[in-house]
Amino acid sequence: MKKLYFKSFIHLYHAHPFSRSINQAIHKLQKQHPNLLSLYEIGRSVQGIPILALYLGSGPIKLLIHGTHHAREAITTILILDQIQYLIGLYQRKACIQDTPICALLKQVTFVFVPLVNPDGADLVLNGETIISPKYKNCPYLQKQLFPSWKANIRGVDLNENYPTKYPAPNLAHSPSSQLYPGIHPFSEPETFALKCLTEKKLFAGTISYHSSGEEIYWYYNQENTQRDLIIAKQIAQLTNYKLIPKKIPTTGSGYKDWFIETYQQPSLTIEVAPYVGPKKVPRKFYSSIFYKNKDVPIVFAKSICSP
Repeated sequence: MKKLYFKSFIHLYHAHPFSRSINQAIHKLQKQHPNLLSLYEIGRSVQGIPILALYLGSGPIKLLIHGTHHAREAITTILILDQIQYLIGLYQRKACIQDTPICALLKQVTFVFVPLVNPDGADLVLNGETIISPKYKNCPYLQKQLFPSWKANIRGVDLNENYPTKYPAPNLAHSPSSQLYPGIHPFSEPETFALKCLTEKKLFAGTISYHSSGEEIYWYYNQENTQRDLIIAKQIAQLTNYKLIPKKIPTTGSGYKDWFIETYQQPSLTIEVAPYVGPKKVPRKFYSSIFYKNKDVPIVFAKSICSP
């Protein structure tokens, strides 16, 4: 296992409460680099926890990178924070990565990072029942034995099935559950509504949705410009050595990537960062490998978008 060469945020993976520790770290990171990072609250979770976004760069091309739609996949939040810290270090050293000068890149693009989309769910998996507010304490779907494998938000809605698409996945749940319940209607949840509003405002040229298990890359959702998007996906697959999932017609799903591609016809990737570990959080022992495979993903993705 490679040793991380800077102070990672991985120590927060077992913080209590997780979401508060992450948000404190985000605020601190912005205060340490006020000339590089801008901080915005894009919404609040069901239980009122701020959902924060960090902007890095000053370019007209805007790219979104977000993590932890699914509660048990909070290791992606740690990855995104470390990617931000890594990019700042490259900028300060005037480094060049993948033949790309980072100072020049950050004048071409603005990265918008949303590290923690589902704070309530992540807290439930990592910290247990103590984080459940009195309003939801007695909800029948919140069964303690399900918490380690939980994917949904605190209302039992799978956020990555809560977006409107023409081809939703079959066999979804019909009531609140730990996973696969799409909600009463698209964008019914404040977490997905926050991303919807952010996306409509910023009109991203491309997006990356980080998920946790399988070491796979999903890039296709019945889009028109298949060749452009496949080229970008292949570059990320080559960089990470993750498996590229072939296109299937029609591809089903109602995740963020699916909605973004269908609505905006722009490149969007779902990247699963860890070996498949089953229905549970990714063990910390995999993190160093995850970081090294993904540290340059924002750079290569941005370069691909800027010069297709």
